[in-house]
Amino acid sequence: MRLIMSVTAMAVVLAGCGGGGAETDDEAGGAILPLGVYACDAPMMMGGMVVPDPQTGPMFGVTGPGRYRDYDGGTGRFELADHILTMTSGPLEGTRYRQDPEMATYFQPIDENGEVGNIRCVLDAAKDINGPW
Repeated sequence: MRLIMSVTAMAVVLAGCGGGGAETDDEAGGAILPLGVYACDAPMMMGGMVVPDPQTGPMFGVTGPGRYRDYDGGTGRFELADHILTMTSGPLEGTRYRQDPEMATYFQPIDENGEVGNIRCVLDAAKDINGPW
């Protein structure tokens, strides 16, 4: 009985991570990002302290392999290659992010000149991908 429960639990984990099945064209070049909301903020000074200033425009949520949702609920596809996340369709189409090579769930938007600014987008496990952010 314990073995059956362990096998079932492992199947659920693999399905949630996008693993365990054949790869499809939807899978962001084979790269799997953890599902959830990637909340973005920029540091700002307030009362002599650095505090986060939420930035909803670049926020995104990974809803499945190669698929995202934006802050307003629009959906699209993305690709991840060489630590560059590119939104290939939907409301954020053309938006690019640099993934920190040391931390798979840390991104920074890249501007039209290829520069990374001070905005950071980090997986926020407390936010519900299906709820309002």
